[in-house]
Amino acid sequence: MKTKRMISLLLAVVLTLSVAVTPAFAASAGSELAAGKSANVEETNDVVSIRLTTSGDLVYGSPFTLSVQTRPADTQYIGVIIGIKGEAKGYVTLVLSDKIRTLLKMIPLPRKMSATPDQEEEFNLYAYLKQLIDGNDVSVLLRVADEVVSVMDVLQFYMPTIKDFSTGLKLALELIRKYLPEGAFSRIYVDEQPTDSGRYIAGAVALESGDMNTAGMAMFRIKPKSEGVRAYWAQELPASMTAEEVQNYNLAAVVESDGQVVPEGKVTYTYKKPGLFGRTYDTLPAEPGEYVQTAAVGGNYSCDKISRTIVIR
Repeated sequence: MKTKRMISLLLAVVLTLSVAVTPAFAASAGSELAAGKSANVEETNDVVSIRLTTSGDLVYGSPFTLSVQTRPADTQYIGVIIGIKGEAKGYVTLVLSDKIRTLLKMIPLPRKMSATPDQEEEFNLYAYLKQLIDGNDVSVLLRVADEVVSVMDVLQFYMPTIKDFSTGLKLALELIRKYLPEGAFSRIYVDEQPTDSGRYIAGAVALESGDMNTAGMAMFRIKPKSEGVRAYWAQELPASMTAEEVQNYNLAAVVESDGQVVPEGKVTYTYKKPGLFGRTYDTLPAEPGEYVQTAAVGGNYSCDKISRTIVIR
């Protein structure tokens, strides 16, 4: 509870300080190539647009970068990217603009608050927030952020421009709650590039001091790695075995990528009796007979299925 209150207080302070640095604040996210909508915010303001661009191949394990582009270039934003399918499911990352990130790094904190107090680098508020948030359950952020919204709602009576921050954070929370898969194992990060294969949804909201705002939503996909990936059986089988002998054999398949075994490779197995009406099982039956074992690689890797026949005598 003390940790959550500390995060809430720190975020409230950061948001308040950000208002003093710039009157404009924006939230941003992504698309497969580029996405975003634009709208005039005031007669004295430029048209604001936000989009996410990619460089490199969107394939697991390949070097690529997702970056936010805004117009005007100095528009401030916080991006929200949510993994909704595949290995990405439950992943959330918040992407901060350069000015906000710099502001957080300008606020030093005692080194003893660091998880690694012996580090040589200067410890600051940005590092502390990453230390508290990275890898944690998203529900922690949602509860903390609700407290921050409440604080900002009070502060807007003394500093009217903070209203934009409050509105933007509310929209970001709504996006996470709406699109985060229910019941998924969730984890949240700050300024981390998504890497796992799967589908992602990204939302963008750019807020200015005017009544109009800029918003956009898009999706992108990181494909599983398939080039240089293969599967093979961990152990060859004899022509036939008893049910007891089967228990002593390794029936698993091995996933290999670029000549290296992948310990975390995900493989699913099926066992089917030959014939038109042969039944398919998720586990190998103990009854005598022939069964075709098939291994399918999934997760962050992809390759052709492999099959073999197991005879139980």
